Amino acid sequence: MPESQFRASATNTPASSARDSTLLEELRVERQRGISLVDQIVCKLEQMVESGRLRAGTKTPSVRELAKQLGVSTFTVTEAYDVLVSKRVLSSRPGAGYFVNARVVQAPGLSEETSKLVEVSADAWLPLLVWNQNPELLAAGSGVLPPEWCSESLILQAVRQAIKMPAERLVGYGHPLGFQRLRQLLSRGFTERFCAVAQEQVILTNGVSHGLDLVVRSFLKPGDTVLVEDPTYFNIHHLLQNCGIRMVPVRRTQDGLDVEQLGALAAMHSPKAIFVNTVLHNPLSTTLTPSQCYRIIALAEQYDFLIIEDDIFRDLAAPTDPSLASLDGLNRVVCLGGFSKTVAPSLRIGYILCPARLVSEIVRVKMTCGLTTSELNERCIYEVLSDPGHRRYIERLRLRLSNEREQFLAILSDVGMTPLATPRDGLFVSAGWRVKPSPQFNGEVITALGLEAGIALSRGELFSLEQPLETVWFRFNVAYCGSPKLHLFLREVSQRLASSRSVTVF
Repeated sequence: MPESQFRASATNTPASSARDSTLLEELRVERQRGISLVDQIVCKLEQMVESGRLRAGTKTPSVRELAKQLGVSTFTVTEAYDVLVSKRVLSSRPGAGYFVNARVVQAPGLSEETSKLVEVSADAWLPLLVWNQNPELLAAGSGVLPPEWCSESLILQAVRQAIKMPAERLVGYGHPLGFQRLRQLLSRGFTERFCAVAQEQVILTNGVSHGLDLVVRSFLKPGDTVLVEDPTYFNIHHLLQNCGIRMVPVRRTQDGLDVEQLGALAAMHSPKAIFVNTVLHNPLSTTLTPSQCYRIIALAEQYDFLIIEDDIFRDLAAPTDPSLASLDGLNRVVCLGGFSKTVAPSLRIGYILCPARLVSEIVRVKMTCGLTTSELNERCIYEVLSDPGHRRYIERLRLRLSNEREQFLAILSDVGMTPLATPRDGLFVSAGWRVKPSPQFNGEVITALGLEAGIALSRGELFSLEQPLETVWFRFNVAYCGSPKLHLFLREVSQRLASSRSVTVF
């Protein structure tokens, strides 16, 4: 291998000279507005290394030589090389120069194994994240808003404000409870809307899933029995299974939670807790009635169990929708919320509202498991929530979701599907075909067909402890359901069902 693939010399072969000339042409920089010379050199060298055109061990030209070849200053090349060394693209050897590092490689077989993980699997939740691996897929089963729906300007402005935090706060740990001003804001908002909540009763978390994990670790132990709605948010199943918790399903339908069944199961199993989505239930998007909420609280008092209220969709609900935490006065209810649905999932900020007597144990577990949460991210959320534009954005978002939901509900019958419930708010509509799953027609098969068509779906069995007996159904995010491609696919699936003789239709 020549010392440099950039230089042509008298000893080079014609082929080598042509190659070197091509590489120099690729590396040529231009004085453009908005793109620095340093960034151009860094970007082009990275591309040449990643593509394999510059192989591991190749020595790059000296700073002076490359500066002369490109017609830039030595300071520009030095800065570009420093960036590439920081990115581990190049390595610097004192007295010898700069050399190309080996590209990152995958272990043999890992790529194939990973691709299988994100394909359809009957007992895993990873298929729900498949659109993160391939953003070209239509994320019809996603749990969050499309990026273009989010309030980008508000978020960017919040980030700019948040990074102005004092240097001593930026390099230190946050408060165990979380950023005080955000906790004050949340406690005031909850007190105004529902019941009195002190800021010391607000514990900030890395999203609702983190909050659920902290609550489980704090108050449950392996072998305990809990009640869970069926269907429900799929990650609750995995969390409780991993912790050795026994789950007993309680029916959740279009009419809400089956409180009669709940009472019978509570008497039979003496549960330690129940996990409930009060408003805009995931995946049905239905909301409990006040009478159902009062009944849940009464049963919790009678049988002495904790109520874990997943309130992630509260900002998308109607102001008059009930709150278990409010009706209970934060006595037996631990309420969890967050901002992944209305601000940005990547910020990973959530909160726990809980009775004062339970705060110390949750904070102890939080510090034991991961110390404090990110104050920088918490400041970002604080800035977003403090901006009057956020309230207007939420109002527009609810209206937009309502329009998309009504249109999709109207389309369902046209494509041959039936909704499991008819929600009036929220992100989701769950719908399917009233057939018994068979080897030829089931959620896994249809999900695989969807991926072939460029559509990522969320099949119903991921949300249920009990296998569905008479319905093959999916959870749909209405923000993605205006796509003609989705409508055509669902219609073709219905036609496939109609032409199949191996499926019994009810």
